[in-house]
Amino acid sequence: MQIPDVNLEAIPDLATRQLVGQLLNLIEALAAENAALRIELQQQRDDLARLKGASPRPEIKPPVPPAATDHSSEAERQPPTPRGKPKQAKNATLTVTCERPYVVDPTALPRDATRSGTTETIVQDLVLTPEVIRFVREVWFVPGTRQTITAPLPEGYHGGFGPHVRTFRLDPRPRLGQCQPARFAELSDRCGAGYWCRYDCTLAGRPHGQLARRGRGGEVHLAGLASGPWQATDQTSTRVDGRNEVCHVVGNDLFTSYHTRPGGTRQDVLAVLWDQEPFFRLNEDALAWLAETSCRPALQFRLRAVLPWDCELTAAELHARLLAAGIILTTQQHQQVCDALAVAAYHAQTGMPIVRWLLSDDAAVYHWVTDEHGLCWVHDGRHYAKLSPVVLLHQQQLADFRRAYWAFYRELVTYRAAPSASERERLAAAFDQLVARRTGYDDLDARIAKTAANRELLLAVLDYPALPLHNNAIELAARRRVQKRDVSFGPQSRAGAQAWDSFQTIAATAAKLGVRRYHYFRDRLMHPATTPSLAELIRARSGAAALNPS
Repeated sequence: MQIPDVNLEAIPDLATRQLVGQLLNLIEALAAENAALRIELQQQRDDLARLKGASPRPEIKPPVPPAATDHSSEAERQPPTPRGKPKQAKNATLTVTCERPYVVDPTALPRDATRSGTTETIVQDLVLTPEVIRFVREVWFVPGTRQTITAPLPEGYHGGFGPHVRTFRLDPRPRLGQCQPARFAELSDRCGAGYWCRYDCTLAGRPHGQLARRGRGGEVHLAGLASGPWQATDQTSTRVDGRNEVCHVVGNDLFTSYHTRPGGTRQDVLAVLWDQEPFFRLNEDALAWLAETSCRPALQFRLRAVLPWDCELTAAELHARLLAAGIILTTQQHQQVCDALAVAAYHAQTGMPIVRWLLSDDAAVYHWVTDEHGLCWVHDGRHYAKLSPVVLLHQQQLADFRRAYWAFYRELVTYRAAPSASERERLAAAFDQLVARRTGYDDLDARIAKTAANRELLLAVLDYPALPLHNNAIELAARRRVQKRDVSFGPQSRAGAQAWDSFQTIAATAAKLGVRRYHYFRDRLMHPATTPSLAELIRARSGAAALNPS
């Protein structure tokens, strides 16, 4: 049944207008409740049928799968692309590796034919040929020391396998999400490489090599954290050896790093930003944190009497001191106290670069971790896309607000390109005017109120224009872990989780730096002394950006 359109402004009596508005909101609430009850009722019917020994309602899929609900904001937040825009030629990005001239057979030409120039044709090809090298190495003997000196092998040639085979195995792994080398072995056989290549493909992905150490959390992560004042983060679930864990993704314009940890708490977030298990410190920052929570002043007083002032403690030392003093904390109190002391210790330490700005979704674990916090506009706008009013008036009000919402977003995009003090004040006032709207549609008004409550987080870009407006890049990086998880189900050991983190970090960071992964792997294996690591490239790029902030 289609609900007719209602124009509240056409009702002259104020009391009647308010009553009709309340009835429309009641219709929205009842429609949403009815849809939820239908689903719950069918689930209960199926459960009852199973208890009676009967079969539940069969799940018959439609011949054409229903389209998934689209909550994307691409069409609204992106300006329309003008038609007729010339496309870049595909061959413009190719590098010609060889040039071969071809001529016409003179005997096939008519007598009156004249040469009128040449024409070019670009052809791409890939040549895979097996190569078995026998290195004949000199051996020298020193009688005085009875020492044997053998000529060393070239860089990259060790263990019986060459650098090209290792590179061939390493490069496609994070992109294709392969958990077994079966396809690589099949391709190797077709190329004539034989069984030995299968064996090396299995060994090359293990996380004990130099590439894995370079890629995992260490140098790349540290260089990335020091490359700028802002970092973006997200997390997704991962199973390690059958146990549920969490993969944390951190990055900015120069790098992306993956970190698999047992949980997704605030202390896990700190451990990733700190690149170590967090310490705990009682100081003024910790007490100020506890004062903002429901922690009682009496507990704060006891903590000051038991814990050393402004000294780092490990988790074991902290728990031992609390236990010795007879301080028994509830689960909520334990989390609040440990979070407060861990955040205070992170900001007091000097061994790691402290993240000043953190960009994330609105998850509670990211709040109060850094001095400044920015919120993703796409995540906030997604809540409006999830509203599904049934009253035509409410549908129009929602559409009008979403148009105004994304129009303001595009103004922020323009501001980031050319920030100014006057424009900052204007946009702050425009945001207040946007969220001051009251439509009479209760669900929409409640959502607008939540956007207004996040004013400081959404308008962080006004104070720091370099901060992105959305977290799409890191969210897409998290989805790549989801895709790999769907293919491989999850690593079977801690070493396997580290290997996943290592190679996905290398793959994502190389893409952001514009480095071809295959060439990077090959050059690092063959010429490690002269090939810069990804961490060195990050430091070089961040230094150049600091010298040229525009």
